[in-house]
Amino acid sequence: MALSRSLQRALAHGGNATLVTVLVVVLVGVLYGVADRNRVRWDVSADATNALQDDTLKKLSLLDEEAELVEVIAFTYQEGKNDSYFKNRAMQDLLLELDYQSTSVETTWVDFDRERLTAENLGVREYGHLVVKRGDERVDVKARELFRSAGKGEDRRLEFLGEAALNRAAGQLLSKRRRTIYVLRGHGEKDPEDPGPDGLSSLKDLLDNENYELEVWDPYRDREAEGIPVVPTDAAALLVAAPTAPLTEGVDDAVHAFVAGGGALMVMIEPDTPLPLVLERMGVTVPEGIVADEKFIAPFVGRPVVQYGRHSIVDELSEQHMLTVLDRIAGIRLLDTPPEWLQADAVLKTSRDGWVDRGGKLRVGGGGIYEAEVDLAGPFTYAWALSLQPGGSSIVNEGKRVSRVLLVGDSDFATNGLLAEGPGNATFCVNSFRWLVWDDARISLIGNPTAVRRLALTEDDRQRILWMVLGLFPLLTFLAGAGVWASRRGR
Repeated sequence: MALSRSLQRALAHGGNATLVTVLVVVLVGVLYGVADRNRVRWDVSADATNALQDDTLKKLSLLDEEAELVEVIAFTYQEGKNDSYFKNRAMQDLLLELDYQSTSVETTWVDFDRERLTAENLGVREYGHLVVKRGDERVDVKARELFRSAGKGEDRRLEFLGEAALNRAAGQLLSKRRRTIYVLRGHGEKDPEDPGPDGLSSLKDLLDNENYELEVWDPYRDREAEGIPVVPTDAAALLVAAPTAPLTEGVDDAVHAFVAGGGALMVMIEPDTPLPLVLERMGVTVPEGIVADEKFIAPFVGRPVVQYGRHSIVDELSEQHMLTVLDRIAGIRLLDTPPEWLQADAVLKTSRDGWVDRGGKLRVGGGGIYEAEVDLAGPFTYAWALSLQPGGSSIVNEGKRVSRVLLVGDSDFATNGLLAEGPGNATFCVNSFRWLVWDDARISLIGNPTAVRRLALTEDDRQRILWMVLGLFPLLTFLAGAGVWASRRGR
């Protein structure tokens, strides 16, 4: 039986519409697949708080290079408790970002209530626990370390510390052993156990995240009664943090022996304070006076705007234009022609307009004025990275590895009072020790992966969005289609 012309026309239009619909669905599926395999993400938050910090990304890339599976197992928080939804969502978002950024990290989200066997096998007995494993190595992060409560009452808010915990765990996996950096005590040095503004307790916590342990070495108490002072044999580096009194002969000899054996040394120098003799043997001198510059961090005239040298410690700080803040700085001079076994690289310096101020006239509002008859003309370098080759006439003994020495004409930049004030201070501190102990591959920017602001939707918000997607949008599409059909039918 022959089909009527109207039916043929309807079937043709319907067939074409069906074919076009199928093709569109296939095309959307292909585009989705391509997009899923080649995803690009942008963090549009004001201060990039929703993306992983540079230092975390660097550690993930180093783990990827080692090509060994790293398992990150996160357990849920207890349902029904305050903030449990936000906590679970924040942790899930972090796991998704880890999956996206790393090829060696495998993440698992475990419901603590429904998968108790998994928790028991891992020895986990609390909600919100985080386990990071690689082979036989394991780092556990407790729930209380992942969030911090700030404010009270209506102003109370939760800060997610998950990335900081992951960063610390990655650092521990990358370091096969915990390295100890000793801080000299007994001559008025800055103290890593002092929580006050002039102490180094915050630096100790910062280095702890990198699996470096900052310990005190007291050569007058930490030795046998009749023994001579000796830097501990497990020292990865020695820090002499601005002594106010000269080192005794025995301690000077111990520091010299440590460097001669290929040890790493960092000396923080304040104006008009004594130098360890080992530095004088390298030709290091510190002229009287305080470094000044035409550009300073107002209103602190004693804080010049730093200029970065070309060195791995500060390369990324220079590229990102991040300021490191130092206060009342001592200028450091080396010999005009250093010995052939000593390589010196400028790390921090003044601009061409810098000088060492020795008093004299003051400008209006404070601050010195360069006076040729009184002051020392610049530019001046106030942080040097020295590499001492072994053998020959060198301080370092034949057969030992290259000794690294870092000199900084200030100690305030690493104290509790100033460490967090300068955007680049944390990076400069950590990268300095990374360079000293030959962890060059880990040198990177240190962010502040603590507080993270996220869009925390309630269950009601999610339901509204769900009905909008499943109900309102299809309804609008249907009404638009009905309008088109009605307009065409009347023709």
